[in-house]
Amino acid sequence: MQKIKFTKTKIEKLPVPEKKTKYQDVDTKYLHLIISPKDSRTYYYIRNINGRPKYIKIASYGEVSIKAAQQRCVEISNDIMRGIDTKQKEKQDITLEEAFDYWLKHREKNKGWHRDLTDCSNRFGSYVPLKLKNKRVIDIMRAEMRKLHIKARHEIGLHAANRLLQNIRAAINLLIKHDYDILQNPAAMIDLFKERSRSRFIKDNEVERFFTELMKSSSQDFKDFVLIALFTSKRKNNVLAAEWSEIDFNKGLWTIPGRKTKNDDDDVTVLDDAVLDILKRRKKEQITKGIEANWIFHSQDSKNGHYESPANSWKNLLKRAGIEDLRIHDLRRTLASWMANQNVSLHMIAGVLGQKSTGVTPTYARLSVDPKREAVSNAVAEMLKVGNLKLGDNGLEFDKTKQRIQKIAKQLGEHPGLITGVEQYIDSKTSVSM
Repeated sequence: MQKIKFTKTKIEKLPVPEKKTKYQDVDTKYLHLIISPKDSRTYYYIRNINGRPKYIKIASYGEVSIKAAQQRCVEISNDIMRGIDTKQKEKQDITLEEAFDYWLKHREKNKGWHRDLTDCSNRFGSYVPLKLKNKRVIDIMRAEMRKLHIKARHEIGLHAANRLLQNIRAAINLLIKHDYDILQNPAAMIDLFKERSRSRFIKDNEVERFFTELMKSSSQDFKDFVLIALFTSKRKNNVLAAEWSEIDFNKGLWTIPGRKTKNDDDDVTVLDDAVLDILKRRKKEQITKGIEANWIFHSQDSKNGHYESPANSWKNLLKRAGIEDLRIHDLRRTLASWMANQNVSLHMIAGVLGQKSTGVTPTYARLSVDPKREAVSNAVAEMLKVGNLKLGDNGLEFDKTKQRIQKIAKQLGEHPGLITGVEQYIDSKTSVSM
């Protein structure tokens, strides 16, 4: 360990080491700088207490000035001299930004990485003022949270403002749960802005255009993703991060584990023949290529190992199809809407979507597979019928016979004088066959 005078020039000239290296400030006792092989530079208070080294993180280099780090060292030494528990004091001194980072890491550790974690982080980073980020949680007033909520509504809309408030509320609740010395949550007891529930789904008059343009898409991953999302009503992230170990081909089931679901319960999803065909084809292609990855949508180009960027392809699809205001999440609502049109009960629809419903135990939900399969298959069959698609030997394909009939019907509508002749021709053909 080297002793140097901590100055900005000297610290920034220190080399990146092959293993963690400590430097001690000659001006401030116990103040150290630890540099990692990844060039992470962090201030620590390091002192032997009762014969054991005690490490107390102060801040990353660049987050605070050298003078502030030195002052913090003096404060910690004074606390130790007065017998104050430094760990407990650190808990009391936790800032809102530190609390939010703690919550994000906890969620990632327990639920895995999801795209919404990035969205949460970006919202907090962009719309929470620096002054509030650096304020201790125990010093934040509810009025400040309410003011932030209102301000965010004007800047990013009521939906995003509500999510921001809910995220901060969850972060502080986690601290309370983990025995941080916080008496109340300043983000609690603030009413959310009333959000208009979205009811958009693919309508009857859009289905054919939607399927026609989808089948023309150049990306097979995108086509398969859309069809699986549409015919299973599962969330985008669940489909993109689906794994072969979750699929039971014999029973035609997809079990999404609780760590991936919104309600923490396993979601047993019935698979229609159209989806099973897609999965079997993808499995066969991966085996042929020697791909041993567990991801159904395996990709070598993404950091997570699976396909994760359908946004641009989706935008282009809607433009070609002439469909407006349709989101990927609306695919989830589409299957439910088509089931509702066939008088499927709301109770059954909730089960298919994997939503918790009052009075239904998870065990019963997992056992009631056959009625779900029938409801899903009927809705999928109706969508394919309206969309001029059918399940052929090579998977989904256009129903050319139906397309020809529709073309003829359109021509007869434009030239009604031909109808009589067509009727006579059909009668002559059917009478001969009889």
